[in-house]
Amino acid sequence: MPGLSNKRLFFLIGLLAITLIYFLYNVFLVDVDYYRSIPSKIRHINKFGSILLVYWVGIWTLKKYTILWMMQIWHGVYAVTVVILIFIGLYDWRFGMISIPVRNIASALHEFLISPILFVGMGILNSRLLNTPRQ
Repeated sequence: MPGLSNKRLFFLIGLLAITLIYFLYNVFLVDVDYYRSIPSKIRHINKFGSILLVYWVGIWTLKKYTILWMMQIWHGVYAVTVVILIFIGLYDWRFGMISIPVRNIASALHEFLISPILFVGMGILNSRLLNTPRQ
């Protein structure tokens, strides 16, 4: 496809896909009346799946848009944050309810990973690096 070789188009496709995943997750899995009736293990799996989906979309689109070290930042942020979330989730599965502050931290980290914020930040960083004059 001739139009897909455009780096900006790939970035916009990725932004649209991540925004759509974020929207669908919040509408169908969080902002519903039956959310609390869903077992916590199922919610954990849904959250992990949404993270993996956004991570995959980011890899697919950013590898065509950014430079190598920016992809390493993408991988590093996801790796560190997912490990933290897995430890929190395993503790919750093994010992039961975690405290409200820890749950809030986990929710904020999950929200950060599935929202388009990191993706947009990578795009801004990439565009600023390409537009700076070399000396």
